[in-house]
Amino acid sequence: MPFNNKVDYMPNQPFSNQGLDPSDTQHKSFQKRKWQVLIGTFLLILIIANAVIWSQSSIFQSQAILHFSYTSQTENSLSELAERQITLHQQRLKSNSVLSLVTDELEKSQMLSINQQTLFDALTAEASLTGRIITLKATGTEPEILKPMLDAWVNVYLKLVETETQANNFEDLQVADERLQLLEVKIAEQQQRLQIFANENNITSLERDENRALSQTKNLGANLDKALADESQAQALLNSLLEATNDGQTIIKPADKAKIDATKNSIREINIHLSELSEKYTQAYLERDPAIVAKQKKLQKLQILLDEQIKTSKVDYLQDVKRDLSAAKGKVQQMSAQLVEQNKIAQEFSQNLEQYKRLDDELKALQTQAQKLKNQQVAQEVSKPFDAKVTLLESAFYPDYAIGPNYSFNSLVSLVVAAIVAILALLLFSFIFKQKAPSTSSHFVVIPGQAGATDYANLGYEKQGQIAAPDPRLTAPPVGLPAAAPEVLRLLSIDECQLLYSVANNQGKALVGLILSGVNLDEVLLLEKANFSQNYEMLQIDNQFSRAISIQKELAEALQALCKHLTDEQTIWTNIKSLEDLTQLLVNIGHDAQVTFPEQLSLKVLRHTYLTYLASLGARLNDIEQLAGYTSPSDLALYRNVNKQGKLYDLELLQIQYPFVVTS
Repeated sequence: MPFNNKVDYMPNQPFSNQGLDPSDTQHKSFQKRKWQVLIGTFLLILIIANAVIWSQSSIFQSQAILHFSYTSQTENSLSELAERQITLHQQRLKSNSVLSLVTDELEKSQMLSINQQTLFDALTAEASLTGRIITLKATGTEPEILKPMLDAWVNVYLKLVETETQANNFEDLQVADERLQLLEVKIAEQQQRLQIFANENNITSLERDENRALSQTKNLGANLDKALADESQAQALLNSLLEATNDGQTIIKPADKAKIDATKNSIREINIHLSELSEKYTQAYLERDPAIVAKQKKLQKLQILLDEQIKTSKVDYLQDVKRDLSAAKGKVQQMSAQLVEQNKIAQEFSQNLEQYKRLDDELKALQTQAQKLKNQQVAQEVSKPFDAKVTLLESAFYPDYAIGPNYSFNSLVSLVVAAIVAILALLLFSFIFKQKAPSTSSHFVVIPGQAGATDYANLGYEKQGQIAAPDPRLTAPPVGLPAAAPEVLRLLSIDECQLLYSVANNQGKALVGLILSGVNLDEVLLLEKANFSQNYEMLQIDNQFSRAISIQKELAEALQALCKHLTDEQTIWTNIKSLEDLTQLLVNIGHDAQVTFPEQLSLKVLRHTYLTYLASLGARLNDIEQLAGYTSPSDLALYRNVNKQGKLYDLELLQIQYPFVVTS
């Protein structure tokens, strides 16, 4: 039976013969114990920690610095050695022998009896390899004994280092002298062996060219190369002369060239003179003139002489070239044989020379080693480059302030630790002693004044998943509301929805009508003018649950008036930015409509009313999302018992539009 505008409300009252709920008392007691555990644990840890912290004695520290210096000439070359020595000194400073001497020194000079274990714990040595220093520190609770401890430590160690350095230098010099004497004996023996070997093998010098055997081999090689070149040249000349002879060319011996040229010049002069006479005189005259005839005979003799000279020169030239070629070949053969023999001698000499070089290298190595040893002796006697000069760079002092502990910081840490431990103790206590859930049942009765025109039952919806069953004692079903539930949804009747719609303005009508038409709460703020079509009688929602919603005519008119001055990209809510604003708009409409308890109105109430309406008609739960958008499966499960008919129908067979408009 639906609610009307007149409803009587009976506030929560305890049942008769029933006092305070014992679960409330138990809850308060449990909360009190939790606070006791939290505060008690915090204070206990804080008090114990601070007692330990502030009971600690103050710690003082004194320090001294030892510096290790080397000669500047050897600073770069002995860098690695210096680092190793400083590290060795750092380790030795806390050795048992040194601490034993420090104990004796303190007892002797300062009358302080401190055992070695106490010294070992109180004294520290920190090395800086780059700075070539060792920082000596003494830490303890008695500042007056720290400086004497450091002074005794420094004095004992410096004396020990100086004594050992002197002893080591003496031993090193003695060993170096013995080694040097042994090296000099070996050098003398090696020089004698080298001299004997050079005399036996005719070795003059380590330079190859300065030795006779190798020099002769080199000269023979050069002469053979020259002989081969002469042979090749003679052979080439002979081949050229023979080729010229075969081609019919004139061959003249260079030595005969001047004589043949003179004969040619004489012939040319006579020819020129006869040519001039032939131009002056006739042929008959030329044949009868005795002088001219004599010249002609002389020309003939000279021509015969020229031919004989050329022939003789050619024959002599060929013979001379052949003799030169034969001599060159003989010279090459002879020098080749000599070179073969000399190469054998040179090879044997080269082996001896290599042996001589090895002996000489051994001698030089011995001499170099001896020279290095002498240089080391000189350096060790003069500058001692391998020994660092240890000096006290900073003396110990009496400390006048404590270096620890930091009471304030430790107290702050204890405060944080106490808080963390207290929280953990509280969690552990809550886990071990779990509180029994208190009874959440409380009762109130909503009594309607009169029946409304509705065809489905009024239902109460709780967030914890219970739909209250109707109470047979009442004309309207009571709504069971748990006292601990933060939110309770009421179910509106059709009359209430129609009343809300009728008194609302266009914006309010759009809000009520759209949610009662199937618009999801996540979609309502995102609606734009472009989503509506067909004169606002169709709403298209495009998302994961896309669907087309049919808009009732009266709602379409309100939407048209609301969106009249909007662009397609603007939302229909021009002055509303959040769901809270829409909820306040709905509450204001409820006040105007004078519905019962308008503060209980919300967007979820409207959607709950629409989903209950669909379920009461017989719509399948899984089909509701096709009309109303996304609804979680747990929320859909709450509407299982709404359909009292027991029959389920397809959406096409149902009147899915909620009647929020009053029909005439």
